[in-house]
Amino acid sequence: MASVRYIPHLLYSMAITSLGMHLLRQRKAAETDRARLTAQLSILESTVQRLRSGEHIPEREFDRLWKLARSPEELPLPAPAASGEEAISWREVLLGQKQTPTSSFTVEEWDRKDLEKVRNEVEASN
Repeated sequence: MASVRYIPHLLYSMAITSLGMHLLRQRKAAETDRARLTAQLSILESTVQRLRSGEHIPEREFDRLWKLARSPEELPLPAPAASGEEAISWREVLLGQKQTPTSSFTVEEWDRKDLEKVRNEVEASN
């Protein structure tokens, strides 16, 4: 039972490692947030200066700057899939989508490409 006496040391080392990883993630997240906020502030300040100086900003550019200055939480969610597109099921997400030949490729062309790929691999290994 020599391994039992090492259990506290294993738990302590796992706790210290976990704490270190958590602190590192928190520090990186804070750096990212700080950089994002600095960029947003810079964009807004430059836009305010341009508007106060009387410069005309085209609407397209103003919208682009406004979107850049917004936080990710304020951005609108992407539109739902169009009615012509199929919804992706969780089974396809987890197991992958079955490869179906598209309209431009037939099954024979897929088989030919696979055969060429295998042939090239065999030739490269020789």
